[in-house]
Amino acid sequence: MKNTLINKKRGYILILITILVGLSYQLLPYVFSSYTVLEIVGAYFNVVIMFIVLLLLLKNEFLDWFKHFSFKWLLIGIPFLFIVGTLTGSLWSLIAGGHTENSVNSVLTWGYVIRNIPFMLMGEELLSIAILYAAWKKLGWKFWQATLLCSVLFAVWHLPAYDYNLLQCLVTIIPSRLVLNYLFKKSNSVWVTWLVHVSFDMISFLPILLR
Repeated sequence: MKNTLINKKRGYILILITILVGLSYQLLPYVFSSYTVLEIVGAYFNVVIMFIVLLLLLKNEFLDWFKHFSFKWLLIGIPFLFIVGTLTGSLWSLIAGGHTENSVNSVLTWGYVIRNIPFMLMGEELLSIAILYAAWKKLGWKFWQATLLCSVLFAVWHLPAYDYNLLQCLVTIIPSRLVLNYLFKKSNSVWVTWLVHVSFDMISFLPILLR
């Protein structure tokens, strides 16, 4: 009983802190007026803070995410996410008659991608999996409940990047996050979800980078 209460307490604390970190990240443009400083802080903000938070709250459970890897789920995940992302994006464009571009597209260069994207996406993975793991493993929610909560929050965190187009974020981002969460469930590896996420974004960025 005591362990159950401790787990629930840690779960609620982790969810609360993660939401606050995600919200704080959205405020960075209002804190740093220098684009150079904002780019540097923005790239590392989530990954550094969430690494520390997860290490303090989950300790070896968190480190265990980095000890596993599955080529099987990596090879399944990359095309699976690409298909899901493409279908939901096309569906939204069909319904809405177009789509709001990701704001990062306006600053994309090979240098920007190399300097920032890997760290930004690891930060997104730690934010997302923190919510998923806390609800699923600490609060005892069913996986579908935990992954849905995580995916909705993940979509909402992307609102500023898509000019606060809520419906587009919900329709196009939730399914992709559900895929990534499922890959984590099957592999117990943050490396798998991160590499699949990086691969998907790189494929999405290529038309812009190759102009």
